[in-house]
Amino acid sequence: MNIFTDARMFGALITMALALWAIGREVHRAEWRHRFHVVMGTRSEKTGPNLDFWRKYLRRIETYQWLLDRPYNSKTTLMHVTGLFLLFFVATLLLHYFVVVGIVISGSLALFLYERFWANRARKRKEALAGAWLYEAVPIAVHVMTATQRLDQAIHRMQQMVHNPYLKQKLARLTDIVDAPQFATPEDAFLYWANDMGIRDIEYFALATKEAKKYNVPIERLWIDMADLLGKDLEFKRGIRAQTSHHRTGGYTFYAMLAGSFLIAYPFVSKFISEGTKILFWAVLGIMTLGLYLIMRESERIDA
Repeated sequence: MNIFTDARMFGALITMALALWAIGREVHRAEWRHRFHVVMGTRSEKTGPNLDFWRKYLRRIETYQWLLDRPYNSKTTLMHVTGLFLLFFVATLLLHYFVVVGIVISGSLALFLYERFWANRARKRKEALAGAWLYEAVPIAVHVMTATQRLDQAIHRMQQMVHNPYLKQKLARLTDIVDAPQFATPEDAFLYWANDMGIRDIEYFALATKEAKKYNVPIERLWIDMADLLGKDLEFKRGIRAQTSHHRTGGYTFYAMLAGSFLIAYPFVSKFISEGTKILFWAVLGIMTLGLYLIMRESERIDA
């Protein structure tokens, strides 16, 4: 690598740093102006289309980290994504890609990989919480409600006796909500906590419990039947994931190897191929990316 290449890379990095700083400053100013107009009543709270994508992205990351009980900070997320972007952008410069192409590839990879990392961790945590709820917490609650007919006592006993540390922490918050005077009944507090958790299996329990209390249905019998039904559903989902995990991982690996080889080889062979072949190259890569997106979308349906 000669001094001209080193100087070009250094200049590109300095330019990117200045551009990111300028973009961040303008985003901060735009947000401040938006909040000012909202407070003064001259603009509604509705988000504008220019920052809607970034806000939705940050909201998804915040949801994942909240489920993992991690403190969320939008500035930290921006720093992590920017670091990944610069890492990939330097790699594209080393491969002699054009700056625009490097920005597109690096930005897409940084956003995609960062979100996938937190999404996979959040999915595993959600599955662990649902399993611990069905197999640890529900049997304890059924015994307590059979003896006392009181949901608040069952909630306190669940918090004391479950072994899963993540569920134990969530149940500690539920006990605080049940003891607080904001809710008229323990069923209302349980429903609020379940909706806030965002785990579908626990939401079913909360909704059914509130309706059962309204019509004087034995809650312990209802929980036994629901635990049996949802437990079978959870095992069915695990079976589907086990059957598709191997093929999905193979698809990811195949795409990464083939697309990575193409992207690494393209800068060195582009001068020797025709324009039609270049168009065909990018078309094939686009079709592969679309296929990977379809695989991911189906995987999210399975993991839901």
